[in-house]
Amino acid sequence: MKKNRLIAILMAILMVAMFAVGCNAAPSTGAEAPSAGGEAPSAGGAKGDKVVKIGFLAPITGGNAAEGAAARNAFVLAIDQANASGEYPYAIEVIQIDDQSKPEVGAAGAQKIVSDPDVVVASGHWNSGVAEATIPVFKENEIPMLIWGAIRENLTSVENYPWITRSAPTDVQENIPLAKAVLDDMAYDKVFIVSDLTSYGEGNTTAFTAELASRGLTALGVEKVQEGTVDFRPIIQKIKDSGANCVYWGGVVTEGSMLKSQMFEEQVDALFCGISGNYSQDFLKIGAEAAEGALIVKPGVVLSSTPAGSKFVADYEAAGFSEPIGAYTPYAYEAALILLNCLKQCGDAPTPEAMRDAIIASSTTGIMGTTTFNEIGQTTNVAAYLNVVQDGDWAVYDDSAYASGAKAFPGK
Repeated sequence: MKKNRLIAILMAILMVAMFAVGCNAAPSTGAEAPSAGGEAPSAGGAKGDKVVKIGFLAPITGGNAAEGAAARNAFVLAIDQANASGEYPYAIEVIQIDDQSKPEVGAAGAQKIVSDPDVVVASGHWNSGVAEATIPVFKENEIPMLIWGAIRENLTSVENYPWITRSAPTDVQENIPLAKAVLDDMAYDKVFIVSDLTSYGEGNTTAFTAELASRGLTALGVEKVQEGTVDFRPIIQKIKDSGANCVYWGGVVTEGSMLKSQMFEEQVDALFCGISGNYSQDFLKIGAEAAEGALIVKPGVVLSSTPAGSKFVADYEAAGFSEPIGAYTPYAYEAALILLNCLKQCGDAPTPEAMRDAIIASSTTGIMGTTTFNEIGQTTNVAAYLNVVQDGDWAVYDDSAYASGAKAFPGK
């Protein structure tokens, strides 16, 4: 309801004051908050007095800063390219919100976005728990939000449609190819599940448990830890005692790399596997030997396999960003392309309502292929592929020494 946006202005004044240190949310003018490793990209530019604003939310600082800042870089890169193209009769500006992977900070940032009358759409997040906190804000204020990275399945739903859509696959969709590879192709049958207690972790535990059950298997054990856990040795002893030959990690990279490192130190003879929240250069910081053989599914397509993907990589690298491309960096870029396509459909004066309708009806061909949305706003463009740590770096599994048989996974 429109009156909610007026209420949101007052709420935003209070909430942004409370979280000003955590929310780098200035409209993009070329002077945004810097990324974790260098200067911030710009987004926006003068084109008369006409301005259209887009909100963008990601963890730009904190434990997941590498992933969030890289996603921000890619999103802003697409907007900068659009502004430079001369194809839009207004300047497009990005309000950047650093949600710090914290629901309360994300909610304050969402209030900041919806209180700006020039905002017609938003895109976020990397964390499902933060998305759960901001979705009500965007729905109540009738601002559409396209999710670029948060994958908990229930974020797109009948209740959230049509204001909330998502261009990334869900946790369930990512776990399917991982389960096929690990349980069917590699025939691991003694699985121990470890996950965190976040929305992301709970969703992954549910998804992979369902994959086990569909094959007549049950986990030998399920252990859940708090975010920030650093000592996994008590759990590792349980893994050893269970006789597991495969450890499924349902959380993200910070704790996942610690678990993998301590498994190596304790000489656990078991495969380490998980989904995209662990595909990061940060995972490799534990060292080549400790990281070796981690098997992680990554959403999307191999970027180097297509001209559009290769161009994105070249453009990103040419921009000189400090953060390397992560698992969801291409999805943030793709989300920007979708929104830019929809802005074109809305003419010279886009509105939130027009953008909502344009998004749900859109068909956008970008670096991931062609994205359309189903009846609850979930992308119909689902793709994923396996990656493995080999000799200190990530390798596409199909091209690796593990796929050829030159190297063998543990636990077999």
